[in-house]
Amino acid sequence: MLHLSFSSSIFLYVGLSPADIISTVEFNHTGELLATGDKGGRVSKSEPFSQGEYNVYSTFQSHEPEFDYLKSLEIEEKINKIRWLPQQNAAQFLLSTN
Repeated sequence: MLHLSFSSSIFLYVGLSPADIISTVEFNHTGELLATGDKGGRVSKSEPFSQGEYNVYSTFQSHEPEFDYLKSLEIEEKINKIRWLPQQNAAQFLLSTN
């Protein structure tokens, strides 16, 4: 069982910004790999390290803030949803949406 717990005091201790707050979590089909998205538009992929702990092995910027000129609306970079694609070979693919 995976337990995630966060405290507002951690922001003061580590110097995290509001963009670093996790907005979505998704396990792959086997339940082995974990992907997290944050409010800053980043996606991190993690693999098991020890019992209940995960190591981040890849992080990338998935989305940047944009402006939708047709709707006159700003689109934030926050990751709303992550989905792992079915594995066809050794590569792991996922989709993310903001």
